[in-house]
This record gives sequence, C-alpha cells and structure tokens, in this order.
Amino acid sequence: MSDPLANETIPAETTGAEATAGLDNRVNIYMPFNVVVDELTAELFGKAVDLSGTEIIVADEIPVNMLYDADASEGWLHFLQALDEDTFEVYVNRSKVEDVSGAFAAALYLEAGEEYDPTNNGSPHLDASGAFGADVGETWYNYNSLQDFLMGYFAKKILGHPGALAAISNDSSLRAAYTAKYKAGMRAIEGEAASAISAVPAQLDASGVASVIVSDEPDNGLTQADLNIIVQQMMNQAPERFSTEVGDRGTLQPVQWKDGDKIYVQLKLANNNYQLNQTAPTSDTHGVLLGVNNASSIGTLTSISDDYYVLVFTLGLAA
Repeated sequence: MSDPLANETIPAETTGAEATAGLDNRVNIYMPFNVVVDELTAELFGKAVDLSGTEIIVADEIPVNMLYDADASEGWLHFLQALDEDTFEVYVNRSKVEDVSGAFAAALYLEAGEEYDPTNNGSPHLDASGAFGADVGETWYNYNSLQDFLMGYFAKKILGHPGALAAISNDSSLRAAYTAKYKAGMRAIEGEAASAISAVPAQLDASGVASVIVSDEPDNGLTQADLNIIVQQMMNQAPERFSTEVGDRGTLQPVQWKDGDKIYVQLKLANNNYQLNQTAPTSDTHGVLLGVNNASSIGTLTSISDDYYVLVFTLGLAA
C-alpha cells in the first residue's frame, strides 16, 4: 500500500508536542493511504493553467459513533496493549467497517455526484476555496459533491476557471470513473473480501469484536503497520484515552474517538490528461464538443501534473 506520509512533513500536532495539554484533547489523524484518481482524460479544448491549494474541507460531519460508541463499548478500531507494556496491536471491528466507509462516502455526497445538477452550484458540502484561489469568485468555492469538485478541477486546470464546464464533453464518464477510483482507494478501510480473518486470543474478552480484519497483504486493506500509525498519532495527542481508567492491560478495548477529532485523507490526482477535439464543425457534430463518432480525430494527450489535496473530515454528534 502506498504511504502518503513517506515524503510529506507531518504537522506538529501529530508529533505529540501538545499531547499533555489537557484531558479533553481533540486529535488530528492522518490516514496512511492515498485515494488515487489517475489516468483520466478530460476531452475538451483550451490551455494549461496552474492550480494551487491543498485542503478541501468536508462540511458534513462524520458521526462520532460510527467510529466509537461509548455506550456499547464498541469501536471501529480496538486496541490491545501487551501485559509488558512494550507492544500493542490494533484490531478492526468487522461489523463497523461498512458503516465507517459509508459515512466517508456520504459526507462527500458520492452517489449524488454521479449526475451534475446546476441547481447545486455553490452548495456548501465541500469548501475548496483553498484549491482555486481568490480569482474565481466565491460561487466556485463550494461544491455539492467530490465529483463536482473534480469537474471544476479539470476546468480550472486547463481552461482557467472551474465554471468552464461546458467544454468537458465526457462529464458523465469522468464522474463514473472517479467514483470507482474513490471507492477503490477507500477500500483500505473495509479490506477486501479475501482479507485474512484473525481470531481474538481466547483468553481475552472479545464480546464487542467477534471477528476482526487483520490483513498482511498491502492491497487487501489496512495492515497492522497502518493501524499502528493511526493509533500512535492518537496516543501522541491524547494519551489520556489510553490510560488505565480505560481498561486493564492485556484486555481488548475500543479506541476512543471524540466529536471534534479530524481525519485527513490524501487525495492524489495523478497522471491525468486532457485532449483536444480538432474536428471542424459539421451538420452532425458540434464544433467544439466531442461526439461519439469522431473519437479518432481527438488530438494528442496532454498531461496534467500531479496534485495532492487533503480531504479534511470532522467528527460530530452521534447519528
């Protein structure tokens, strides 16, 4: 599995510098995988334009009880510290993974983004103002879905403005391809169906975690190393969540998440392209848009350089 942190500078808040600031800390967790949207081609006309910015703020909160339910003593992740205190393992609760993955997709209005609806222009589900700068106008800071942002990305990157959508003639196929790639990237949360199932040791109380996913295959889900990265970040910032009051060593305990915690997922737009329709106007074909029957006349692919964005999710009130 690719590691987006390998070449990135981790912000200070993930290093533990503020870990002892209080007993009610909120944490910032950087997920150890990329969502890669690659090798898509927008069919349009225009010129290359630089794009800047990194963060896309997701307005709709992720219900905190999707990741941790204090009443049920159940979580998405469960933590087991060895009796000798030197090691720990993290388990994934199989019954929660679809809820967690579904909550991330719902916050991005993934299914709603399959079709473009102009009445949703400026809908504040996604704040991409950091991506498009001040010159595009406030209308284009907000997006109804991540697919809408992707269309704006292509339009801004190539035509100079995220509102120049009419030139992109394969909008629906780009949206469908993006949706598939997003789901493939986020599958790390769920694990593939073939992921190894690891039984909780018999001597432990596993009442909340009858079966867990532990994958040692990089493409099958979050590995033990990935899970450790997630939990170590939380330990550094909010060690009180792992104090003895939570549970005895050697006992499986849910990892505690709180409203206000933030989860960061890196979105990598890599190796994408655009190409120009060079067909002269005819009675059967619009002069600037690509038609099904003139695909052979499309010009040479032009690469769009890699861009990295960070989807910022915030945990909120329980569902």
